[in-house]
Amino acid sequence: MINTEKLSSEQWGLLFDVRRSIRYHDKRRSFFLRLHQFTSVLTIMMAGSVVFDFAKPGEVSWWLKVISLGTALLVIFDLAFRFSEKEKIHLDLKGRWIDLESKMLSKLDDESAWNEFCLDRLKIEQDEPPIYRALDLLCHNELTFAEGLSQSERFDIPCHYLLFKNISHFHDICNKVKKFPKEEDQ
Repeated sequence: MINTEKLSSEQWGLLFDVRRSIRYHDKRRSFFLRLHQFTSVLTIMMAGSVVFDFAKPGEVSWWLKVISLGTALLVIFDLAFRFSEKEKIHLDLKGRWIDLESKMLSKLDDESAWNEFCLDRLKIEQDEPPIYRALDLLCHNELTFAEGLSQSERFDIPCHYLLFKNISHFHDICNKVKKFPKEEDQ
């Protein structure tokens, strides 16, 4: 295990943010991968049933036309929103954050390198798509748990934010979500 206890609060904050970003992009990548796989599987299933039913002699039933339309809409939906492309973007960003974390951990004692790490962070952030705040707070909570930090460092995120964490940006969430109380306050 790498000893991060000797880091200043700014250095620890940067390392924490980098690790949170890795989690964030992994979750976004997984979301888009699942959407792409889901639409692909449904498209294949629907197309298969359409082919078999069109091969039958006689009139084509109304529900078959609906399935055909549904298949076409799924393909259009997948192509229009480019799920596989977005998955690759987040995979690339996750890789860049992992590279930065590796550089940081290899130079924990080198004070002068930390300015370079801050610049590297800004370069990565400039390529990032808009952030989904509820998902970012969830990643923050997961990382505080993984690092063994106090529950008072975590945010109490209401269910409705978590349900739509990959769909809505929730720009106002930081004003509405509070941290859990400190242990001595309970």
